[in-house]
Amino acid sequence: MKLATRTLTLKLDNERLRHIDRVWELLEDGYKDVKGGLFFTSKENLLKTTAQWKVIVCANKIIAVTIYKAKKGLKLVAMTVSKAVEYKKTAVNALTKLIKRDLKTCWMELSEAAEKFVMRFAKDYAVKNHLVAQIINKDITLSADGVHYFRTIKNINKEKILLGTPVFN
Repeated sequence: MKLATRTLTLKLDNERLRHIDRVWELLEDGYKDVKGGLFFTSKENLLKTTAQWKVIVCANKIIAVTIYKAKKGLKLVAMTVSKAVEYKKTAVNALTKLIKRDLKTCWMELSEAAEKFVMRFAKDYAVKNHLVAQIINKDITLSADGVHYFRTIKNINKEKILLGTPVFN
């Protein structure tokens, strides 16, 4: 049986506060195996430093989330899905559809599992690595493949790829 989902776009603090506990729980769980972990230090930090969240709801439960900052347009900075068996497939499918839509209007830096997941359907959105330094305003080292680069995040040198439609200015 296919489960129905809906996506809520949360921009106002009071909207996001209503869902902060579940969103935080999903993010902590989703990033526990990522080198460097979750970038946000607290729920308060998550609220203060982000511009928008999209939460995917199924059976009145948040089963996936994407988090955005306002940087050169909208930058998707975190994403995760519920690991609950009854929602996992639905969450992954809904997140795939959401990111496919969002790549036309936002951008993201990816590595590890997130890169593998998104690159299955987003290869056309890869930004050439020689453009990345001017987009992110950070020191990077270019990879020979023309799309990957290395940068230090939380004292860890990570290989990343930038996808989407950043605003150049």
